[in-house]
Amino acid sequence: MAGESAGDLKAALDLGSNSFHLLIVRRSGASFTVVERLKEKVQLLAGFADGHISSEAMKRGLECLQRFSQRLVGLDPGHVRVSGTYALRAAHNADEFVRQARDILKTDISIISGAQEASLIHRAVDHHVSRMAAEAAVVDIGGGSTEVASESTSVSVNIGCVSFKERYFSPATSLRAGYLNARVNALAELRQSLLDAKIPRGGLVFGTSGTVQSICTVAQANGWGSEPLGRAVVERLEAAILEERWVIEAGVPGLAPDRTDIFPSGLAILAACFECLELEELRYVDVSLLQGMICEAFVGDLDVDLREDSVREMANRFAVDEAQADRVERCVVDLLVQSSGWVKPDEIWSKLLVWAARLHETGTRINPRHYHRHGGYVIKHSEMPGFSDLEKSMLALLVRGHRRSMPGLSFQTFDPDVGEVLLKLLTLLRIAVILERSHDDRESPRFTLTAEGNKLQLTLQDDWLRTHTLSARELEVEIQQLATAGLDLVVEEDRG
Repeated sequence: MAGESAGDLKAALDLGSNSFHLLIVRRSGASFTVVERLKEKVQLLAGFADGHISSEAMKRGLECLQRFSQRLVGLDPGHVRVSGTYALRAAHNADEFVRQARDILKTDISIISGAQEASLIHRAVDHHVSRMAAEAAVVDIGGGSTEVASESTSVSVNIGCVSFKERYFSPATSLRAGYLNARVNALAELRQSLLDAKIPRGGLVFGTSGTVQSICTVAQANGWGSEPLGRAVVERLEAAILEERWVIEAGVPGLAPDRTDIFPSGLAILAACFECLELEELRYVDVSLLQGMICEAFVGDLDVDLREDSVREMANRFAVDEAQADRVERCVVDLLVQSSGWVKPDEIWSKLLVWAARLHETGTRINPRHYHRHGGYVIKHSEMPGFSDLEKSMLALLVRGHRRSMPGLSFQTFDPDVGEVLLKLLTLLRIAVILERSHDDRESPRFTLTAEGNKLQLTLQDDWLRTHTLSARELEVEIQQLATAGLDLVVEEDRG
């Protein structure tokens, strides 16, 4: 631990009804970066009867904490937060478990209310997505309860993937019958609990944690859609369950084996959420109660764009040449403005282009050869608070594709409309990088750019190409590269 500066580390431990999760982070700029995640499936609610956690479940939980405690050695106890959720709220023998858990962990344990849990999850999403829209809501389906929260309301509903598995999916019941019973009862519980809650209907909703993640993963693995998760995709998943196309015990395509048994109950609850909240789609965010606990205890309230902060932190971490990044940024913004109308006006597109300019040389410190590939990989696989997985993938594509061959196949991993915009953004970035090859403000050219459809005309100041032969040669190659993507670039000089 000494080599990790243990005094700078913070930890959050979620004693959930399905799994125990440990998150260890280090403060980074206005947010934090993840040092390590640990997770074990415990299922405190398995065998739950007469309001008591079974001795077997209690044993599993305490043995898990014994293992986790090794990783917490050396951390300041004041930097560790431990929270218990639905199972420990509901169990009559929770005190017995908490007492033994406290002896193992050597720190306090809080049993938080359902409303607190929902509020913390909302806070985590709000922090992660950078100033979430006020009308947006969050849904988190846990093992014993489902949290639904907006900016003004936090509600916990006693429906969870483990408790519903125990209640509705027995060997004596068909999969279809169990699913229909679970869905009907989940919908009834949601409607009753949210009757007076100020949760918007039909608006923007984020889903978090393992249940939503696993459903999104299964949908993508079966080729039914990725992000966001749409109503039609949920209906296709339901049809596969109801028509018993899958033998659940044998596994579900794209699903981790340890979630197979709770997948039908989790899907039933999510489908009920779609119906109750009148959703057309749901966006998955890779955060959970843990991040909310970290934010509340160690980060505080921040009024910053975490994406800007993440870009700045990454540029610093990889010692990006700030002056060159500024040149390329100025150039590509000028190209974007001059080609007004070629790229649909949308704040996220202009921001992605600026962030890509700032980070396009990220990979040079790893290896100058093929540095664009290293940079794209680092961005795609790094923790970047504020960025969704989709935004990271788009940014990684721009950095990966800013030089050499056009990454044609990569555009096909996005929806066609998004892929078309990314191709245009990448074209502007590639041109900007070529025009700023001198790495010198005095050598930046004057230019005009017009773009319409698949045609672009770049007009440079007189005689610039003759005196900048590296850029001239690269523009000749770029004309050929863009042609492979169906774009026609014409480069000329202003002879007037």
